[in-house]
Amino acid sequence: MEVVAIDDALGRRIGILLGRSGRTDVIDAGVVLVADEGDEVFTGDRADLRELAAAAGRNLDLVEV
Repeated sequence: MEVVAIDDALGRRIGILLGRSGRTDVIDAGVVLVADEGDEVFTGDRADLRELAAAAGRNLDLVEV
């Protein structure tokens, strides 16, 4: 696990991704943006992260918990 601060640059990227995807969850968008291609991401909201990952052009292994 890695802890990443939401700085100005990441915050702006999150805003762009949320606008592009039509979603509103800042944390979910941040997780998608800091995850590396192919990473396993454990989530209780797989559908939301799937849409965010698609909008970001990322291939993540989303694991429902």
